[in-house]
Parts: sequence; C-alpha cells; structure tokens
Amino acid sequence: MLNNIRNEDGFTLIEVLVALTIFAVGLLGIAGLQYRAYDFNRNSNVRALTVGVAGMVLEEALALDEENPLFDVTALNMVWDLDPNTAATTLTVNGGGTYSAVWSITTATPIANVARVDVTVNGPEGRNVTLIGYKRFL
Repeated sequence: MLNNIRNEDGFTLIEVLVALTIFAVGLLGIAGLQYRAYDFNRNSNVRALTVGVAGMVLEEALALDEENPLFDVTALNMVWDLDPNTAATTLTVNGGGTYSAVWSITTATPIANVARVDVTVNGPEGRNVTLIGYKRFL
C-alpha cells in the first residue's frame, strides 16, 4: 500500500505556486487594461461634453436677433451664462465636471455686414474648445 502512494501522479506544491503566480500576473494585466479603458472613456466623455457645450453656445449666439445691440460694436471675452436658472454662470454636469464659456463678437469681419462670433468653453482637466461662426446681416 505504501508503494501505491509514492507512485501516484499529481502536482507538486512548487508547480501549483508557479501556476498561481502566472495566473495572478495575468489578472493584474487585465485589471490594468480595465483601468485604462475606464480612463479613456472618461476623457472621451469630457471632450464630447466640452464640444457639445461649445456648439450649444455658438448656436445660441448666432440665433440672437441681428438688431441686438451686441452686434453693433466689437465685444471681447464676454461671459456666457450657461445656467440662467441660478446665479452661477458655469454649468456643472454630474460625472462630467464644470464648464464655463466666454464669447467674443468682432463686427465687420471679414467683410461689412458680417460679424465673427468666437466661443471658447473651458472644461475640466484643462480641456478647452474654441468654435468660430459668422453672422450675416441683411
């Protein structure tokens, strides 16, 4: 009976420890990939929100009536109120950060009866987006 125990095949403790170590290193690599994917997704979300806010502000600025006195003279770096329902001029998005916007109007640029509208949105993590549009007056 003692001979039967010695002749049985199986794994030694060293082989099991080596296999567990390789498995643990593989799991750590997968965890690192998951973190990088999460980080890239978060950065993409911030970029998309910043561009979306800038597009919204530019559309609203271009939709202003051409009789608006703002279009009479050049005005630089005016703060755009992103949250008109509160006293704050910034917009805070849950999970997306805080955004602020400034806009400028340059009259008669590039020609008469055309105003250039520049919108710059400052987002979290130093993400800034500038969009330019032109408004024509009839």
